[in-house]
Amino acid sequence: MSSKHRPRPSSTTVTRTIRPGLIVIVLVTVSATGLALYGWQTRSPVQPAVIDVPPIAVVVKPDAVELPLTKLTSPAPSFGQRKQGIPLPATLLSRLNDDQTLWYVGKRTTPSLVEIPFPPGLQPGEPIDVKAVRDNPGFLGTQACQACHQEKYDSFVQTAHHLTSRPATGEAIAGSFTAGANVMRTKDANVSFTMVARDSRFYQQVRFYGWEFEIPFDLVIGSSKLGQAFLYWDFNSLYQTHVTYLAETDTWTNSPGYLDGDAAYARPIRGRCMECHSTFADVGVASNQYVPKSIILGISCERCHGPGKQHVDYHVANATDKAAHFVTVPSKLSRTQQMDVCGQCHSGGSQPKGMPFAFRPGDRLEDHYHPLDEADESNSVHASNQATRLAKSKCFQQSQMACVDCHNPHRKERNQSELFSQRCLKCHQAQGCGEFERLGDRIRDNCIDCHMPKEATQNMTLESRAGAVFPPLRDHHIRVDSKATERFYREAAK
Repeated sequence: MSSKHRPRPSSTTVTRTIRPGLIVIVLVTVSATGLALYGWQTRSPVQPAVIDVPPIAVVVKPDAVELPLTKLTSPAPSFGQRKQGIPLPATLLSRLNDDQTLWYVGKRTTPSLVEIPFPPGLQPGEPIDVKAVRDNPGFLGTQACQACHQEKYDSFVQTAHHLTSRPATGEAIAGSFTAGANVMRTKDANVSFTMVARDSRFYQQVRFYGWEFEIPFDLVIGSSKLGQAFLYWDFNSLYQTHVTYLAETDTWTNSPGYLDGDAAYARPIRGRCMECHSTFADVGVASNQYVPKSIILGISCERCHGPGKQHVDYHVANATDKAAHFVTVPSKLSRTQQMDVCGQCHSGGSQPKGMPFAFRPGDRLEDHYHPLDEADESNSVHASNQATRLAKSKCFQQSQMACVDCHNPHRKERNQSELFSQRCLKCHQAQGCGEFERLGDRIRDNCIDCHMPKEATQNMTLESRAGAVFPPLRDHHIRVDSKATERFYREAAK
């Protein structure tokens, strides 16, 4: 659940003692239909982290205020035992949400909240080895291609696709753990985050109104072009951490959609997320539950060429056969099919019609994903709609160009404006540009910033103590843009 949609019970307080050390506080809000009751708990440090208050909002008549008492258990799967953390202080309140998927922790006098999927005072559970839910259809990972395709392998492992998910090591995490630079403060002086390294692992240490808890960095998401997000395991369920790394400022900041002053660690990472940040993951019964050992991190060769097991097995057994068997060569597909390969993740934040990881090169995208509404086509990082925006361009409409005419998926080519401009000039003449008279041959060095500008968007917003941050994103709608041209000249004049 996003912090922006959390409940805000407030107003009158009714207190009722249930047992020694446990006080139930009922927050009562007046509505047109009566009083809404919200069950919270406060407890002494010696009490366990299980409460006796139902996570409900019951509407009753003003003259009939009664609190139903039922036993609640943790919403976490019972894979194993949790370790003890720091107990919740008696000054803080906690309760489960209505569908028993996360806990809220807060104070009645402040808007700041903690959101966690495990009981306060305990720690996230370590992932457990379990049996496969669904068979791997033959994905092996990039390393399986190395023996026969060494040159392509050496270049591909440097690309954003390969680096889009990795174990959270000191080398992989881009943010600083140096004292001072490892702290993210918020507008609320009582809420802060410190990134700490301990025993070869890394943690986000949260301080919230006198209470402390830690969340591990388990997986890194993103190649650090814009930034990095981080995931952690609670048993076999994956969640996003509150703190994100932002490359533009080289600082720690709130994750997109998170409120400054909160500590939100209950955003589930569902199969559609992993589908665009990994090669394969065996998704369990719950939408964010996985078989941990099944996950093949990074977007590998196979997401464009198809699962590789049958291909590798054949060529190991038939080493002299140089023809490619049991593998798709995208360049031999039609333009629509090529675009659909990229469109798995680059044509918008569309939702799958079936299980994730079912698309194969050559399939029709519409058979696997629901189309986006027009309103969702804006250029946001998670709309990731480069293909949709490109399709609006005359360059695309009046040619047979596809993504690979500008991008070599086997090589790291990021931030090379001159290289991409040379690819524009395969079809366009420099003298045909309206700015050629002013710039002359220099125009060959950078077509991109005028015709495919980077722009901030309301759909990609990060809150910080200083205010909202809008990281600029490259727009793939190729066009004549007078504002972008003016901005290009201003930047060049500096």
